This record gives sequence, structure tokens and C-alpha cells, in this order.
Amino acid sequence: MKYRLFGRNNGLRVSEISLGSGLLGTHEGIDGRSRPGEGVAGARAVFEAYAEAGGNFIDTAEGYQGGESERLVGELVGKDREDFVIASKYAVGSTRTEGHARVGNSRKAMMAAIDGTLRRLNTDYVDLYWLHAHDAVTPIEEILRGLDDLVRSGKVRYGGLGNFPAWRVSRGQALAERHGWAPIAAVTAEYGVAERGAEREIIPMAEALGIGFGAWSPLSSGFLTGTHPGTGGDEARLLHWSASNRPTPADLAVREAVGRVAGRHGATPAQVGLAWVLHRAHRSPTALVPITSAPTAQAMSSNLEALHLGLTDQDMAELDSAGGFTLGEPHVHNREGEKYVTADSLIRPVVPVA
Repeated sequence: MKYRLFGRNNGLRVSEISLGSGLLGTHEGIDGRSRPGEGVAGARAVFEAYAEAGGNFIDTAEGYQGGESERLVGELVGKDREDFVIASKYAVGSTRTEGHARVGNSRKAMMAAIDGTLRRLNTDYVDLYWLHAHDAVTPIEEILRGLDDLVRSGKVRYGGLGNFPAWRVSRGQALAERHGWAPIAAVTAEYGVAERGAEREIIPMAEALGIGFGAWSPLSSGFLTGTHPGTGGDEARLLHWSASNRPTPADLAVREAVGRVAGRHGATPAQVGLAWVLHRAHRSPTALVPITSAPTAQAMSSNLEALHLGLTDQDMAELDSAGGFTLGEPHVHNREGEKYVTADSLIRPVVPVA
């Protein structure tokens, strides 16, 4: 496992793959449909497989497993706390019965949530604290000022935003720069070969502003592995907020392409799905880190072999074209017009302009 700075706005060093801990525990996921966790022994085995491979970046949230995920992460990390980067999230509460004052993006919810998170993790700080979801009503000034206060208090090292539209992140970063608040260190959104919507605005914004990007559900909640064929009742594991919840013909075409590429390399579909994201990450001017997990230590070790799977240009072209993804407008129009305003002889900057 290699390491990289999580964006250009900080010196935080994270591993190439982050361990997602949404399935670490014994309860159902917060949506009531995710598969049950594997318990303490299973969680420890998955964690150890990840750590032994050099992984140091663990992503959790107050809402995962009703708070049990955070408790397990704290227990698993234990005395080696300083060797790991722990990220957690707030906004949805730790149970499905949280009152209105405890959910959303408000300062009140933020301050209550961080104290609960620190207690469950058995630590006095988290390295990265990001919002789990965008509530569309809390002013971005309130959010950024709250994160800045947490950074200054020492409870949080870096702040981030999860599943926010790019225009709100951009405005928030501008306000942080203007007022001297802690900058937005990272954003997160669903991203993988079967869900590429983040390429339209979120990823270009992160690359231009030097913000780290966490790609959650790079395997579309197991859809790419073929475990859940997208028919009947076998989709119970798929999260209702995942774009792969109801697979389309395009999604199925992507999965078939992943299977073909895996066959050529003697790899698993999971390895190909992760390798596709890593291939993109190696060519990005910011840090693009897939957040993934596995039900067993064996599966985790297998997935991490994606680090050594070199996809060819032919592989990438086949995977990219399988689902018929397009950037849409105004991107298509602008790309067509670029030849008239920049010409092919122009050397483009490595870092996109903001």
C-alpha cells in the first residue's frame, strides 16, 4: 500500500484505499435493508487484513450500525490510535428514531454528534469529520464556522463535506478562505465504474480546488461483484441511497464488461472495479481514494490485490464505454467548442483552472 496527501490543502497522509466500516458490527444498517454486520470477531479479521496490507485510513459514521461501528473502530485501533487516520460523519443520527434537533447539518446537531462520536471511538479527536448528507437548508456559513470551531478546539483535525453539490462546496471554500476558517479538506460522493455522476461537477471541482475526494461504494454495494444480479429479492444488501439500487440496462452492461475484463486478467470483478478507480486516481491532480469494505478477511485481502492489477488502455476504454455515460451539458457543448478557442497545440495545465 502506498500513501498520498489527501488533497493539496493539507499534509494528511492516507493510504490508497480506505476501509469503510458500515458493515462492521452486528446490527442492520441505518436504512433497515443493509446486510447485518459480521460481529466483533469478523470485524477484527477484516481490520487486521487491511492494516497488515498497510492501510491506515478508516471511515466510519455515527449512523453505521447504530453507533456500534464507531465503538468497534475505537476498540480495533486501540493503543495504535496515532498510526491511523479515522474519519467519521454526522447528519443522520445514530438511530432511526433521532429527533429533529439531532439530525441535519445544523451547528446544534454537529456539536452533539461529535461528542457522541468521540465517546464511542474512545478518543479525544477524529482526524477527519465530514457531513454525511446535505440537508439543503442549513446555511453553508453555519456549517463551515462550526467545523472551524471544532478544529480550533482540537476535537477535529480536518473538516469535510459529504454528498454536497459542487456549487455549495465551492462557495464554502471561498468563504473559508475569506474568513480564515479551516478549509474544506475533503468531499465524498458515490463513485465507481457503474456510477460516474461525480465526474460532471464534484471531481473537477475537487481537482481544481485541491480538495481530497473519497469515493464511497466503488463496487456499487456489491452489484459489480455479481453477488446481487439486480432481480428479485437478492438486492437486500443494496443501500437505498445507492444509485445501483435499481440496476438499469446500462448498469448491467457495465457489470458484464467488468466480468470480461476480470476474465482476461484472471482477476475478480471486485478487483477490477477497485482497479478502475485506482487507475483514475493515479491520473488525478488531487487525492481520489476509494472507500470499500468486505464481509470477510479473505475477501478484503482479495480486494486489496486491486493495487497490483494494471488495467490496460483497452480495458479502461471498454469499461468507460460500456454504460454509455456522458457528461451532459454544458460539458459536451464546451468540449466540442474547445477546438475553436484553444486549438490542439495548446499545452493544458496539469491542475484544472477554478
